[in-house]
Amino acid sequence: MRSVARWALVVAVVSVGLAGCAPEVARRPTQFAAATEPLAGTIEVTQDASVRVGPGYTRTIPRGSLWTSVGRVTEGEVFKPVDRVFTVEGTHVHEAYLVLDGNRVVGFYLPVERAFAPMEGRAETRLSIQRRQR
Repeated sequence: MRSVARWALVVAVVSVGLAGCAPEVARRPTQFAAATEPLAGTIEVTQDASVRVGPGYTRTIPRGSLWTSVGRVTEGEVFKPVDRVFTVEGTHVHEAYLVLDGNRVVGFYLPVERAFAPMEGRAETRLSIQRRQR
């Protein structure tokens, strides 16, 4: 009887541990085309914005943060953060750049993986931004 109770306890602990594991960030390969001009433009976020970046995860794009246009993927224009690192997470943590269609966040470009991670579900976040040219 004790061995059955121990086995049940082990199964319960392992089940809870596995349930706590985060799923991987959904992503797909994409073709990145670097900007032809050294600095194609910069945006400044003028209001905090919350974005869903992975299964159950949200991140804040802070007011005052600057993002430089570094190129394009099929889904939109790619912006890299200036003077900071932005990450998204699931099972792993990934460096991420914003992918915008106008001022709408459509997902993230993961430069290490050379992949596009779409916004989770049908979530849509519009950024309040000010465009700057350099």
